[in-house]
Amino acid sequence: MRLELEFNCEVVERQELLNGTEMIIIAGASAHGWTIDGTIAWNVGLVDFAGEGDLTLTSADGEIYATLVRAVARPDEDDAWRFDLAYEADGGAGLFERVEGEIRAIGTLTGDVLAGCWIAELGGVS
Repeated sequence: MRLELEFNCEVVERQELLNGTEMIIIAGASAHGWTIDGTIAWNVGLVDFAGEGDLTLTSADGEIYATLVRAVARPDEDDAWRFDLAYEADGGAGLFERVEGEIRAIGTLTGDVLAGCWIAELGGVS
C-alpha cells in the first residue's frame, strides 16, 4: 500500500538543548481525513544526525506507528528549516495492526508550521 499525505502541522512544543539538539512536537490533519502526531529531534551542527522521534498517523481505519530513523535538517531562507525524514513503520491498530514498511517525509519548518508530504510504502495491511 502506498500513501501520499500532505500535512500542515502545528508545532505544539519546541525544545532547544545545550548540545545543539532541537526537538519539536507536531500535530496536524490532512485534507483526506488523516491526522498526524509526533516528535522530531535533530542536531543543528550535524548534517547527518540519526535523529530521534516517533510518528502516529491516524485514519478512520486505524493507526500507523513509526520510529524516526534519520533526520536531515538544513537551514533554508528566512529562518526556515528544510527536512528530509525517514521512519520505520513498526505496527499499528485496526486495519494497520501488522503494518511494516518505510515512511519518508520532505518538508519545511517555518515558524511554528511544518508543511510537507509524508510518503508511506507499507506492507502487512489487512
